[in-house]
Amino acid sequence: MEISELAKNYRADWKEELWESENIEEYGLNEFIGGKADAYEDCLELIKKYTHKSKSTIKT
Repeated sequence: MEISELAKNYRADWKEELWESENIEEYGLNEFIGGKADAYEDCLELIKKYTHKSKSTIKT
């Protein structure tokens, strides 16, 4: 849940229109925020993948 919240917050702070910004500091911060959002989203996908995999290998 915590990683999901971080992903949502970073994605909400990322500004799509800033990818063409001429202000290098604004652009750099935006790219950093976008990278963080991507990383947390990737983590969520891995957690879902391996949680699903481990559940399917558990025999009852």
